[in-house]
Amino acid sequence: MKRMGKRFKEYRMFLLCLILLMLFTGFGVYSLLQDEALRALGLAILALITLFLLLGRYKMILFDDMMMIYEWKVAAMLPTMIEYRNIQSIEKKSKHHLVIHHQHNSHIYVFNSDLFLEAYHQLKKK
Repeated sequence: MKRMGKRFKEYRMFLLCLILLMLFTGFGVYSLLQDEALRALGLAILALITLFLLLGRYKMILFDDMMMIYEWKVAAMLPTMIEYRNIQSIEKKSKHHLVIHHQHNSHIYVFNSDLFLEAYHQLKKK
């Protein structure tokens, strides 16, 4: 069993879900003010789904010997497992953007790239 390492929120999806939550909530309130209860109910359900995605999903996880990141594949953001032994290097592009060089280049976005790199190096040394 793999021991759970460190979790990092995916920055792009957090921002997208936050914006969608605000939009769904705003349009839901507007629909209530316009006496469109069915539309407001639908928007409330969408806002709850978005809140679930905002709080619970899209977390990159660093395990003892591999990491799980999210990458855009065709039209969806899907999880990808990368073993540490396959990583040639990790390049820091900005405060939030990292590029992982392995079989191909993976671009990831985290809230604090320095903290991500520090956790990666600590787990890789074990």
